[in-house]
Amino acid sequence: MSAISVPLDTMVPISRFGRGGASREFAKVADGVPVTVLKNSEPAYFIINEHDYRRLREAEERVADLEARSQALLGEGAVFDSIEALMEDLHA
Repeated sequence: MSAISVPLDTMVPISRFGRGGASREFAKVADGVPVTVLKNSEPAYFIINEHDYRRLREAEERVADLEARSQALLGEGAVFDSIEALMEDLHA
């Protein structure tokens, strides 16, 4: 696994969430600042707002689509003899 680089001011020890500090950290997230939760001094969790989460999911979908298109252009993947066989595979 490669090292993760995050801004220092977004790092929060996980223990802060047990001492009533969670609301302060969630307020940062609401302001558009992701929070990096540290466990044993290492980034363990990332808290992001709904907008950033949606953008992340959309980016993942675009990457998956690009990978599928690339495979299709290279002739990789399954080949079906009929539409019925394709539909059967899609519903499996």
